[in-house]
Amino acid sequence: MLRQQGSISEIADTESSFFSVTCDVPQGSIVGLLQYLIYINDIVKVSNFNAVLYADDINLHISGKKHKILEKIVNSELKKIDHWVRANKLCINYSKSNCVLMNNQKISIFKFLLIITQYQNKESLKYLGVVLDGKLNWKPQVEKLVTQLSKSCGMLFILKHYTNISVLRCGYFAPFHSYLTYSALNRGRANKTTLLALIRLQNKAVRTLEYNKTKTTVLYSKHKILNIPDLFKLSITRFMYTFDNGELHNHFDNYFSEIASVHQEHTRLASSQKYHLPRMKTSLGQLF
Repeated sequence: MLRQQGSISEIADTESSFFSVTCDVPQGSIVGLLQYLIYINDIVKVSNFNAVLYADDINLHISGKKHKILEKIVNSELKKIDHWVRANKLCINYSKSNCVLMNNQKISIFKFLLIITQYQNKESLKYLGVVLDGKLNWKPQVEKLVTQLSKSCGMLFILKHYTNISVLRCGYFAPFHSYLTYSALNRGRANKTTLLALIRLQNKAVRTLEYNKTKTTVLYSKHKILNIPDLFKLSITRFMYTFDNGELHNHFDNYFSEIASVHQEHTRLASSQKYHLPRMKTSLGQLF
C-alpha cells in the first residue's frame, strides 16, 4: 500500500479540495493488482477453510461427515474470516455469496449466523466459468455448454457457404473446440447419457467441414480433431504427467500413492503401472 495518497474530484473546470487517503489500494494503477493481492494474501491462513483466491473472488470449501457438525464448523470459521475482513477494513458482499452442499443427501437448508436471513442452499454455482452442482454430475455445466456451442455451430453452418475447409477448421477450433477443452478433466466424469447432447453437437459441428456425407469417425481422423471421450483421456494424461513431474500445486501431493508404498508384491499390475488405484463399487466412483 502507498502512503501519503490523496484524491481530487474534477467536474469540467471545477476541482474539489484535496482529500487525504490514509489506507487504500489505488484502482486502475499498474501496481494496483499486485498491491491488492499482497494485501489479502494472508486471508488463507486465518481459518481452517481450504481457500482459493482469484482476483477479488474467494472460494472457501471444507468437508465433514455430519450436517449439523459441519454447520457449526462453517459458522465458526466464517466468524474468523469476518473478523479478518473487518480488521483489514474490507467487506464481503453477502448478497453475491453462494453456498453449495456437495453430498448425496436431501439437505436443502444451511444456517449462516453472520447473515440475517436464512437462505436455501443452491443446487449449483458458477465459479471461473465452471458450473459446480451439489451432486457433481456436471449436468448443469453440460447444459450450459450445449447452449453456448449451439450458437458456434450455427455460425459454422453459415460460414460453410462462404469459405473453404481450411478456414472452417480454424473456425471450429476458435469458438467451438476451445470451450470443449476448458474443464474437460472435470466434465469428462459425467454420465454418458449426460454427455450425449454434447457429443451429438460436436459431431454436427465436425460435419460442417465436409460437403459430402462422410462418417464422423473418418472426419475426426482426417481433420485431426479429438472427440469428447478422447479429450477427457488427454486431460487425464496431461494431469498425471504434471503430477508425476511435480509440477502441480502441493495441494495434490497426497492424491495418489505409488504401488510400492501399498505393497511389495510383484504383481502384473505393479509391473504395468506406477500408482495404486483404489477399487470403486459404483460406476461414478470408477470415473474418479
